Order: sequence, then structure tokens, then C-alpha cells
Amino acid sequence: MKYKSKRAALAGVGLLGLLFSVGCRQDMHNQPKFIPQRHSAFFEDGRSARPKVPGTVSRSEPVEDGYFYTGLINGAEGNVLPFAANLAVLMRGQERFNIYCTPCHSRVGNGMGAIVGRGYKAAGNFQGTRLRQAPLGHFFFVMSHGYGAMPSYRVELAPEDRWAIAAYIRALQLSQNATRADVPSGAKITTVKDLLEKASYSKNFLDSWGVSADDDMSPEVVAIAAASPVAAPPAEMKAAAEPAAKKAVATAQSKDAQAGSGKQLVAVAEIHAPAAHKGDAEHGKVIYSANCMVCHQASRAGIPPIFPSLLGIVETDGEAKVRRVVREGVPDGKPPMPPHPDFKDSDYDDLIAYLRTK
Repeated sequence: MKYKSKRAALAGVGLLGLLFSVGCRQDMHNQPKFIPQRHSAFFEDGRSARPKVPGTVSRSEPVEDGYFYTGLINGAEGNVLPFAANLAVLMRGQERFNIYCTPCHSRVGNGMGAIVGRGYKAAGNFQGTRLRQAPLGHFFFVMSHGYGAMPSYRVELAPEDRWAIAAYIRALQLSQNATRADVPSGAKITTVKDLLEKASYSKNFLDSWGVSADDDMSPEVVAIAAASPVAAPPAEMKAAAEPAAKKAVATAQSKDAQAGSGKQLVAVAEIHAPAAHKGDAEHGKVIYSANCMVCHQASRAGIPPIFPSLLGIVETDGEAKVRRVVREGVPDGKPPMPPHPDFKDSDYDDLIAYLRTK
């Protein structure tokens, strides 16, 4: 009898263990996982597959092949904006350009952006002959697919924003290469010096752009067309797309135009051939070799981020800042840069002349 009780107890324990094992096995087998295209009680709509996030572009959607999406006409880069150009388009293009393009290409599009001054590969110069002659579709195509070291911005920029940037690049090119003949007859001409004083800037504010604010030192001026009645430009930017066109495309409706009089406010930037910079570059190279090369290298490329590149530093930071940094040093730098207060004025001029050389 005692043997039978012991046997029954063991059988009960075994049965209880079997039940536990079956329960665990069943729980693990029926995990609350989501199987594609099957029902799920986890979500209120009963579906395991979730709807797309708003704005998601499906990979299965057809690829648009029109000019608006490719910038190509019969396989060649087109030279016209696919929609009407107005101030809103150019302002949008300027905003997107300043966000995505200026780190490499700079605000004036000369290819000497901030990261280029820190040793990164030089960017394309929109003011050079090749890109001034490039059609609008070229800029759209490059933004869409990338070019060389430049990545594609297809994801970051919608097609209309890429076209707006292309339009702004053309306006920027025209503004930086305009002539006095582009200024409407009777327009008021204001010098850079007057503009900077009115805006409370120092006269060397534009040094890094190669523009002098002092008329006595340089013939460079900026011509501003006042709010005077001029013929309204065409609604489309076709004329602006022609590289040979010498007319401003950045147009804005004046108060009179808003009132229905048809007047326009046109701003034209004019930059004459820059005056030769003073300083002896050969002697500047001697000064650089004796004082700067040990940190910034003979190539002037530096060892970023410890020793910054000095390639294009005058264009990016401005002559006044470079002169000040050489004279005063950077005491809080890591490592600190020593000052050079014993240089003669001509030594600073010569060093800067050398730093300007390519």
C-alpha cells in the first residue's frame, strides 16, 4: 500500500510537470508576433501591416521622366525653368541654397565655402566660365544625382526646390557678373561704402568677397536700382537661363505694382574687375615658411582639426580677420596659436598676398 502511494505521488508530479511543459511550449509557439498580411488583435483596425507614414514615397511608384523631374530634354540638359519665375521662387531658392549649398559653395557661389577652408575638396565655382555657361538643367541634374564629391540631394530637396535653387544660382551668377549697362536708365547708384555705413557694418565687411567699400582704394561699386518704373521682365525665366543675358532676374513687385500700376523694383549687383592686391607674395612665402609652415604644412592644408587649412582662408574669413589673427594669435585655441606683433605692416601684406595665391 505504501508502495502504491509513492508511485501515485510520482505520477502526479510527472503529470504536473508535463502540463507545465506543454503550457510553456504553447505560449512560446503562439507568440504575439505580426505576420505580414494576417490579422492582428494588437491594433484597433485588426491589421498587422501598418499604413504608410504621410509623405512616404513607395518604391513601386512609377519614375517620372518629364523635364520637371529630370532636367533633360531628349537626353540633353535643358536651359529653361519649367514654371514661372517670381520673387517667391527666388527667395525659396535662396533659402534652400543657403541651407544646403553654402557650406561648400559659399554665399556668393565661388566654391570657397566654410568646409573648403577647413581642408575639404574645393567645390564648383558658379562664377567660373564653365558653370556660367551651364544650362539650368545641369544644376538640377547634379542636385538630383550628385557629381564627383558632391552627394545627391534628391531626398533632401523636392523637385520644385531643386529648380528654385537652379534659378537662384543663375540670378546669383548674373548679379556677380553684371555691368553698368545692366542698370536701368535713371536708377540711383549707391556705393558699397554707403550701404555698409547705413547698415552699421564695418567697411571691410565684404573683404572675403573681394569687394572694397572704399571708392578711393578700388573702383568696385554696387549699383542699386531704386524703386523707379521699369519694364516688367517676362513671367518665365527663359532670358535668365541664357548665359549671355546681362540682365537681373531677381525682381520684386514694388508698392506701386501691388497697387496695379505695373511698376517693378529691380536690384542689380555690379562688380567691376577687382584691383590688384598689394603685397609681395614671394616674400610672403618666406614669412610663411619661417613662422607658419611648422603647423599649417608647406601645402597650407594644415592638419585638421588640430591645425586648420589655410587654403582659401583670405577669401572665406576676410583679409581683416586674417591680419588680426596673425597679429594677435589665438590664445584660447587648442593648441593656442602664438601672436606675431613684431611684423611690419608690409609683412602682413606680403603674407596675405601669399595666402591668396593658388
